[in-house]
Amino acid sequence: MTPPAEPAPTRLPASGLAALVAVVVLWGAAYPMMKIAALEIPLFAFRSLSALVPGVILLIMARLGRHSLGVVRESRLPLVIAAICTVSVTHLLTTLSTLYMASGQTSIMLYTMPVWAFIIGVPVLGERPTWGHWAGVGLGLCGIVLLWFATAGDGGVSLGVLIGVIAAISWAAGTVAAKKAIGRVVPIVFTGWVFVIGSLPLGLIGLGIGELNQFRPVSGAAIWSAMFVAMGTNFIGFLAFYHIVRMVPATVASLSVLAVPAVAFSAGFVLLDERMTVTDGIAFSLIAAALATVLPKPSRKKT
Repeated sequence: MTPPAEPAPTRLPASGLAALVAVVVLWGAAYPMMKIAALEIPLFAFRSLSALVPGVILLIMARLGRHSLGVVRESRLPLVIAAICTVSVTHLLTTLSTLYMASGQTSIMLYTMPVWAFIIGVPVLGERPTWGHWAGVGLGLCGIVLLWFATAGDGGVSLGVLIGVIAAISWAAGTVAAKKAIGRVVPIVFTGWVFVIGSLPLGLIGLGIGELNQFRPVSGAAIWSAMFVAMGTNFIGFLAFYHIVRMVPATVASLSVLAVPAVAFSAGFVLLDERMTVTDGIAFSLIAAALATVLPKPSRKKT
């Protein structure tokens, strides 16, 4: 698609600000919530259902809105890749990472995604990096290394950081694939299919390893946490984010949600008594600086 000639707005109106607050709170609180749920609910079943339910609802809403649920041939493979990378892999590994370190630390690792998307985009999308971009990559890697040493266990390995980085790389690969498809598919339809398709491998694996026999009575906290992730984070959160994207460029929206890790740490403190350390703050600052460098700036063309 050809970008419009007129300058894109970079400030949100009142409804956009309300949507931004919703996204930051819902996405940030998701990290401790998914940890609470995963401690009691079989992992594959939890992550499969928390994607399948909102995905089906999104597709129903799209159909009621008279949008076609069909996907053009050229977008089908990128959509499947985006679904596998973003939901099947990233959602699963993100939750797994929270079981090895503080949920707020996992959120920091996930928000290195734009750094990896930039690296993948150089050969795949033909993007042309500058020295400033590579400096941003360096800052991001420094933040990752710092958090690695802060959370390393026996043998100097930090499973939480390692799993979180793999989740971020997978999310980045899914984002790059999405760029090749979403221009031809209505966002609500695209997101609905990504959730539905991505949930299927998780459900099948869960059935294959006998998770049905692992279900036990769970606490109300775990049930409410799972519902929050499904309907709050995945359903309302993504609808609100696309509401923001319709008002300002996606890059502005992406920078706007950098407050998510701060909310994740705050929610982790309230719900799980997880405390943000000085090292966490430095690592987050390095990664935030990396994103501000790597993410493209919105254009300001004069009329």
